[in-house]
Order: sequence, then structure tokens, then C-alpha cells
Amino acid sequence: MTTTTTSDKGIVAGQGNNPQKDSSNSADFTASANQIANQIAHLALAGHTVIRGDRGDFTVCKFGLTRYCADYAALAAFAVKVGAA
Repeated sequence: MTTTTTSDKGIVAGQGNNPQKDSSNSADFTASANQIANQIAHLALAGHTVIRGDRGDFTVCKFGLTRYCADYAALAAFAVKVGAA
């Protein structure tokens, strides 16, 4: 059985009832960028400044205090902790 990929939906065909997402689908990366922008906006509304690093990390500042977040998951967990989620 051969596996083919449909270009319009990014779903790998030939996997039975459990299709898998194609990792080259640009919609997956857009959603992630939207989630990051949304989280940064929520933190900004709570008075925090978020600085994006070059390696996908973040630094959150407020009242001269900083918090380093190594990735988006750490940023989201910090937002929950401070009530900005």
C-alpha cells in the first residue's frame, strides 16, 4: 500500500481511520504564531512586557523584575501563574 499526501489539507492518506498531519503544512506554524501573539497580548494587558529571543525563548518584565521562559510552554505556564492567561 502506498502513502500519498493531499496538498490541500496536509493529511497523509492510506493510514486507515487514523490520519496523521503532514508536518510541512504551513497552517500548523501559523496557528502556533497566533497562539504566541495571543499570549503576549494577554500578558501586555496585565502590564507585562515580553521580549522575544532569537532561539524561541522569552523574557517577561514588570516593575523592574524579569522572568526567563525557555519556550512557549514556559511562557504559557507563567501567564497562568500571574493570572494573565
